[in-house]
Amino acid sequence: MTINAATIGADWFLNGLANLQSREMQTQQQLSSGYAVSSAADDPVATRQLVDLGSSLASAQTYQTTLGNVQAEASAADDAISSAIALVQSAQSLATQGASSTASAGGQQYLAIQAQAIQQQMVSLANTTVAGQYIFGGDNGQSPPYQYDSSSATGVDALTGAPSTSHVENPAGQTVYQSLTAGTIFDPSLGGISAAGNTFAALQSLVTALSSNNTAGVGAALSSLDSASSWLTQQQVHYGSTEQTLTSEQNRVSVQITSIQTDISGIRDANIAQDATELTQDATSQQATMAAQAQMPQKSLFDYLA
Repeated sequence: MTINAATIGADWFLNGLANLQSREMQTQQQLSSGYAVSSAADDPVATRQLVDLGSSLASAQTYQTTLGNVQAEASAADDAISSAIALVQSAQSLATQGASSTASAGGQQYLAIQAQAIQQQMVSLANTTVAGQYIFGGDNGQSPPYQYDSSSATGVDALTGAPSTSHVENPAGQTVYQSLTAGTIFDPSLGGISAAGNTFAALQSLVTALSSNNTAGVGAALSSLDSASSWLTQQQVHYGSTEQTLTSEQNRVSVQITSIQTDISGIRDANIAQDATELTQDATSQQATMAAQAQMPQKSLFDYLA
């Protein structure tokens, strides 16, 4: 077997030059794309890590979006109950005036009209919507929970009565959001809870007593309104606590998302400064190699023997 030294030298030179050029192309691609890992072929291990991190990031971002949606709902619910408490306070003021022994029949009728207006506003609050959904509608968020009905014993008709079974859990499986139904908040007797806190019933009893000029009945309605106000306050506490929990979860998941994005960037993104330096070094090495090859003797042994 004959070994040609010139051929070996040429192969070594060409292989070295090809490796330099391949490395230059890879570095240039990283500089242009900004990514050190663009495909599985670049780094199979890193690609697997990026897939796992991408899945975790998607889950965290979905959870963050869900938190944002229910946080808006909780805030609207808190505001609605706050308004409901203010309405009950207005009704209490009317009841105090109506319970006075100096109130005339005409004055009682005028107070009754104002109380009816409060009833209708209360129904509107029970039918509060966010993004087209009735937030107190339970599992039937497409339909209003109540409608005003002056002939009803409670001044309203329940339209759905759907329970609220859906909730939001954090990754640890802990419930961070559970909505309440209009029945639970404004008409607790509908859910088997004591009727003492029934806001609708209290308002209707006030309207009835004022309309009939029943001073004793107005006094009883005032007591019912006190209970209703206390009950509404308890429901507001639920949403206030929920909002704090949701804010805490939002902060936590934001930190988590930032951490995952940092990890992804550390694996995927190119080191621009380092790549630029390497590209310059490779170009210099290529030029030096070409220059060295050009200076090598081109004659073979046979040229000297001739």
